[in-house]
Amino acid sequence: MGRVDNRVVVVTGGGSGCGREDSILLAKEGAKVIVTDIDHEAAMAVAAEIGGGKAIALQHNISKDEDWVRVMKTGQDAFGPINGVVNNAGVLLMGDFESMPFADWQRTQETNVTGYYLGCKHAILAMKEHGGAIVNMASILSTLGSANYFAYAASKAAVASLTGSVVAHCKQAGYKIRCNAIQPDGILTPMVLKQMNLPRDTDLKMIKDSPMGYRFCYPHEVANLVLFLISDEAASISNARISIDNGNYALSEF
Repeated sequence: MGRVDNRVVVVTGGGSGCGREDSILLAKEGAKVIVTDIDHEAAMAVAAEIGGGKAIALQHNISKDEDWVRVMKTGQDAFGPINGVVNNAGVLLMGDFESMPFADWQRTQETNVTGYYLGCKHAILAMKEHGGAIVNMASILSTLGSANYFAYAASKAAVASLTGSVVAHCKQAGYKIRCNAIQPDGILTPMVLKQMNLPRDTDLKMIKDSPMGYRFCYPHEVANLVLFLISDEAASISNARISIDNGNYALSEF
């Protein structure tokens, strides 16, 4: 028996990085997965890797309401009622207050805030009759702030706040829907490697002598937490903001 047998889960940004690992692990543990990504070919590659009729791939701009309507309907038509939504897709654009073009600020908020609002809204609409779980990807920067990634930090602070508001709404309405946020530090994904001008296949260890020394988190480590939060093992966990940062937030020199 898998840990999420017969669950139907939507994973946004499922074509690479954490979304890819989330999709593969959820399917391995028994879920039917709707892999969505703005890059349809990447999503199709992940669905094909999963195979066995356990996944479908859909092109998806998370900031478009009509895309969410289509994704949820297509997923339900293919596999049945939705049981989980992993809001994972996002953008990471570098720039400080003085140098960032306004268009980059707008794109960041449109994707990371509006996209997650829509993901939570449509998850609630799909799951309010039978319950389910939402997992939002926030960031440790939602607490810390950032000089060079201030737009991203602001957007992820909004995601953390949205998480609490979803829980409050569902409690008030009597819906059995849990919602939690994951707050990673750097994760070794193509999006992060691009910011560092490094190849997609770079294996950055960045480990100090101490077992809890600084290093990047790996996508499969995040996927393990996503699986737990979607599963019944987390049945009493809602409105949690869980850091997965190898203790980096506690470093005095951070």
